[in-house]
Amino acid sequence: MHSLIAVEIVLRDRIPDAGKKPLRRLIEQGADAGVLTPRQAEYLDYGRKIRNGMAHGQTTRTATPPAMAVLMVTTSFVIVTEPCAPAL
Repeated sequence: MHSLIAVEIVLRDRIPDAGKKPLRRLIEQGADAGVLTPRQAEYLDYGRKIRNGMAHGQTTRTATPPAMAVLMVTTSFVIVTEPCAPAL
């Protein structure tokens, strides 16, 4: 869940007119603008659905399959660290 919070902060910074749009819309805009690849958007949307279920009390206990959890967290890490990478 923490990785999605970090991604949301980065997307709000990198997408013009992000304002207070929900994460779903930020992911869509990020994919449309080329900030996210289609695969990254897919993984992040999967994580967003899990996060929303827990945040809104629809899901009280969930287990993400390890393979999907790794993909989601790795994707988040790449998106968050990419703007911070030193220029070569």
